[in-house]
Order: sequence, then structure tokens, then C-alpha cells
Amino acid sequence: MNQAKHIIFITGQNGLLGKQLTKSLTDQYLVVGLTRNTEFPEKPSWNYRETLKQLNIKAPDTVIHLAGAGIADKRWNKQHKQIIFNSRINGTQWLVDEILSHEDKPKTFVSASAIGFYGHRPGESLTENATAGNNFVADIAKHWELASDPLMAVNTRVIKLRFGMILSKNGGALKDMLLPFKMCLGGRLGNGKQQYSWISITDVIKAIQFLLPQDNSEGVYNLTSPHPVSNQTFTKTLAKVLKRPAFMHMPAFMVRLIFGQMADELLLADAHVLPDRLLAEGFEFNHPSLPAALEALLQ
Repeated sequence: MNQAKHIIFITGQNGLLGKQLTKSLTDQYLVVGLTRNTEFPEKPSWNYRETLKQLNIKAPDTVIHLAGAGIADKRWNKQHKQIIFNSRINGTQWLVDEILSHEDKPKTFVSASAIGFYGHRPGESLTENATAGNNFVADIAKHWELASDPLMAVNTRVIKLRFGMILSKNGGALKDMLLPFKMCLGGRLGNGKQQYSWISITDVIKAIQFLLPQDNSEGVYNLTSPHPVSNQTFTKTLAKVLKRPAFMHMPAFMVRLIFGQMADELLLADAHVLPDRLLAEGFEFNHPSLPAALEALLQ
């Protein structure tokens, strides 16, 4: 008799990462996307209980929680910042409380976070042991991570993934850059010295697949390439791969004028983040260097 597949519940299945992760996991796991309850959009919740009944199980083996409003989807104002907070912190709290309300709990809970946790840290090399920053995105990430901590008290293994800038031609920052760069309008932002800690979506998925079966892998992991680059280097590398010039330059004041607070906390922020724990556990990146990553992603 074949052993039953482990069951994974996933939120955010229709997002950029959720779609590709689901596709990659289905050969080895039974992956079930949780559906967001839309009756009260200001209070994020999912059909966790209903899905247990449909599958006639007491708990999934793993929950992967990726859902959350995009932090760079639009210019921040008070209302959108509250939407970000509600979707990430309140959403995680709801899901954790729902899990805790059942007698049987998942063995593993994987939650998205972000390297925004570290804030703006020029001149530092940041590993998982670094302290939190002190701006809006850092506060969001810090509370986002804290929301899953109650699961540790019931012996659920909790993995917190601090994603860097995920590179994919199908969405996110890289997709947004492609059109202006192809039109020869690419260029550095500000002085271009700010460090970008990036990772290919291929390596994000590979890292999650690597961590899931490792029972001793828990806690915080930086999901970034071991080789961060400056904004200027990123710009030159992307232009070279696309065979386009990149002589444009947007001064810092212009970035702030267009993007507001988001400029200093995302576009001009400096965070040289290293994936120490992944490397220590033997993970091997498919794309450790930016040129190879962009060539592979854009071929």
C-alpha cells in the first residue's frame, strides 16, 4: 500500500509565489489552497474548518501562509497601510487562532515574512540574528512574525521566511522593471549605492522544498541570494542581460516625490542580507549570482 501523501494547506495560492510553489509541490504533496472568506474583507479569514471537513481529516500536516496585501502595490497612505497591517498581522492571528481551536494541530507552520524586518541598515551585513529595524516595514514584519509564535507552545514547528526581493519575469519588481529597461529608460535610483538583497523565484521554491522535510529546521530563515548587489550593479546587470543601455538616473528627491514614504523604506533602503542559516544547513542555490539568475529567468 502506498503511503498517503502529506497534506499541505496554503494561503495566497493565487499569488506569484503561491502559484509556482503549488505547481512544484504537487508531485510530492497533496496541496490544498485555502479560500479567503469575502463576507468581511476587513477581517481576513479562510475556510480552514470547512476544508478539514471536506477532506475528512483532523489537521493538515503543514500550513504554508503566504497571503497578504502587496506592500509595494500602490503609494502608501493611512488607509493602505492599515490594509497591509490587517492582511498580514490580523490575517496571521486569525489563522493561528483557528488552528489552535482544533484538538489536532499541523506538524509544521510556514509563514511568509520579509527582509524589511531589518529596516534601513547601511554598512551592515545582516544575518538572521540581527535586530529589527525601526520603520513601518520593519514593524509590519516584526508583528507578522510574532503572530505565529503561539503555535510553538503546542509543539508545531514554525518556520519564518524573510523573503528578499523575489525575481520573476511573471510578477513583482523585476517584471515592473522590464518595460522601462527595454525602452532604454532604465537607470539607478538615488546614488545607487543601496544594497538590494534579491533571490530568484526558483531558489525560493527550492529553499521551501528543502526546509519542509527537515524536522530540525525551524525559526527564521533569510531567503536571499548569498551575493547582494547595489542598486547600480543591479541596474547595469539587468541592462546588460537585456542588451539595452541604462543611462537614466532618478535622483532621490524625485523618488521620494513619486513614491512618498515607500521611497525611503523600500526603493532607497539599504539592507545587505545574508542567508546564513540556509547555507549552514547545506542548501545549494541554483542562482547565487545575479547575472546567471537574470539570464535564466529572462531566457
